[in-house]
Amino acid sequence: MKFEFEGFNICEVGQEQRRMQTSKKVNNILTEVRVFGATRGSISFELLHCTGSNGDTWVVSENVVSESEHLHRAQRTRMSIEKFENQQYCRLWQEVKKDKDWSQTKKRLPLSEIGKYSQTPVRSFFTSLGAKLGTLEELVCETNMNRKQFGVLFSSENLQVPLSAYLLTRVLPLI
Repeated sequence: MKFEFEGFNICEVGQEQRRMQTSKKVNNILTEVRVFGATRGSISFELLHCTGSNGDTWVVSENVVSESEHLHRAQRTRMSIEKFENQQYCRLWQEVKKDKDWSQTKKRLPLSEIGKYSQTPVRSFFTSLGAKLGTLEELVCETNMNRKQFGVLFSSENLQVPLSAYLLTRVLPLI
């Protein structure tokens, strides 16, 4: 698989098995990892799409090479992918720069702020990939206090959606 998003060239470079900590902090889980190389100018890193033997699925980055004093934070920030009926979804929480060497995940943002780092209208981009963008209440019938948070609902076969969502929310705000 190969695609471009916001100037990043993303290309699958391999698959492997590892023992990893999941996005839900469960340690030493046998994990199927699809590795994607991502490059844009002098920035490069690997995007990992991970599926643990316990059923957890997430995206994380590693081996970040960047002059940004914040981008290394993405190596510690996993984006969890949840199941809903026959599809998957992820919450669109966004990293926010704070101080010289630290960032803080901001959980609730209006859609206009989520798209602030994108040159493409976010809703039309995800729609073009067959995904739905909306509140968790609209997408997955969430009724708790998180129901107004934004997320994206997509087919589990479509890896471009969660990888792009990770770039949009965890990488681009830190560059």
